[in-house]
Amino acid sequence: MLEQDLRALNSRIDSLINKVQTLSAENNSLKQALGEFQSVKTKIESLTTENDRLRQQENVWLTERQKLLAEREELSRKNDHARARVEAIILRLKALETPEA
Repeated sequence: MLEQDLRALNSRIDSLINKVQTLSAENNSLKQALGEFQSVKTKIESLTTENDRLRQQENVWLTERQKLLAEREELSRKNDHARARVEAIILRLKALETPEA
């Protein structure tokens, strides 16, 4: 009877050792997966930060573009006004050149 109990205990111990080894392997696998997850998480955070920086830069450029377009429009308006004045001066000069009858 004692031998039978010892065999049962040894069998149970062997079973527990196998379970511990299996759990240890799973634990190592989970540790590796966690490391990979942390790496991906770090990359995502880095990309998010870069995305935010690029969005801010885009907003700066869009604001600058709007300013430049407004400046271009103002300069074009001033150019048209100056052209009209020069044309008026030319017409007056031509009028002075023609002899009066």
